[in-house]
Amino acid sequence: MKVLTGGLLLLLSWEILADIYLLPTQPTNKQIQRVFEQELGQNLLFHRPVDLPIEVERTHKDMIVTMTPWVKLGFVNQEDTRFMAEKIMYGEPREVSVGGFKYTYDQDNPLVSEKGIYYGRPKLKEVFSVSQVSEIGGEFFCEVYISWYADDIQSWIDKVNLRSRENRLLRRAKESFEKPFEKRLQMIQINGEWHLWQGSGKKKVKQSLF
Repeated sequence: MKVLTGGLLLLLSWEILADIYLLPTQPTNKQIQRVFEQELGQNLLFHRPVDLPIEVERTHKDMIVTMTPWVKLGFVNQEDTRFMAEKIMYGEPREVSVGGFKYTYDQDNPLVSEKGIYYGRPKLKEVFSVSQVSEIGGEFFCEVYISWYADDIQSWIDKVNLRSRENRLLRRAKESFEKPFEKRLQMIQINGEWHLWQGSGKKKVKQSLF
């Protein structure tokens, strides 16, 4: 009985070792850097301080103050306009013509796109850890824990108020080389090559750095 039990344990041990042996090796730091550069590093970083287009009355001083730096930098167009707005007159709501400004992103500026204003690009800083490879449904996965920073930071960032709520991410990006962002990413091996996992079937969700 003891011999049988020992033989069974030995057989199970060999099966476990065989399963581990069949698993692919973890991605190396070099492979992780390649995946980051190809699948995340090309995703330029854009900032949208305000959702535009928008029309505001001339009396809306706070919004005008917020938009002025972006207009001066040439990222936003400011156009004089008149539009109908509801006002309380003699105790009743009435539609009246008011003067104001219409703000739109300047698509002729090379730093402006439909995503916002370009301010940098992500760069891998360090690989902290790589999990063991797991097999799920015949596919191989692992998790990598990395840090990254914003490279190619644009000089215009210093010309806006980095303490305002809408610009906090810009301030964080400017400091990111010394205080890098941290992120856990899921990876999958496809045809012997590691890639970012983007989900499967109808549950595909593109991984991002934020």
